[in-house]
Amino acid sequence: MYQSIVMTGLGGQGIITLANLISEYASENGLKVSLFNAKGMAQRGGRVTSEIRLSNDPELDFGARISAGKADILIGMEIGETINSLSFLKEGGAVILLNYAYIPTTMVLKKEPYPSFEQLTELYSGKTKELFAVKEPKHPYNMFLLGVFTAVAPAIDAGLSFYSKQSVEEGIAKKLKRGLEENLQTFNGGYAYGQSLLQHV
Repeated sequence: MYQSIVMTGLGGQGIITLANLISEYASENGLKVSLFNAKGMAQRGGRVTSEIRLSNDPELDFGARISAGKADILIGMEIGETINSLSFLKEGGAVILLNYAYIPTTMVLKKEPYPSFEQLTELYSGKTKELFAVKEPKHPYNMFLLGVFTAVAPAIDAGLSFYSKQSVEEGIAKKLKRGLEENLQTFNGGYAYGQSLLQHV
């Protein structure tokens, strides 16, 4: 099994925390893992991406960066940034899309249109049919998407079946002490949402 995962969004959404949880859990389960995080100029509101590579083959040689068209899975946490990351996803790859938009003040003042979630899903549906649209997310978004990812990952690739609800919950409890009850509640809500999405794929 070999998977390349790209996550994209904005500072303040918890993308790096989400990427750390996914990659650390894979490492704890014996997979070879690489993780590359990139932050924009601003801590909040700037572009943030994470690139994860996972393999159950310890001899497999791979770098940390993922080239255009090579991502097996793309997790998009902001509409505009997800549109900008379309080129990363390979044809027929899996995508998890979050219905969240951060509209720049300049666009609001100029009354310029911002892409809608419907336009985003239509754009990605032209590249893959394995599309999971999270239309009604709950905050904190990174924990909600961790729940969605945990639910759908085994359906994307059987090699990702070690992401089970109970074991990921245990990982959250070990690593995120602050706001643990809220994080677990949001994770479980995301997991249930992910299971509902599987019925329509």
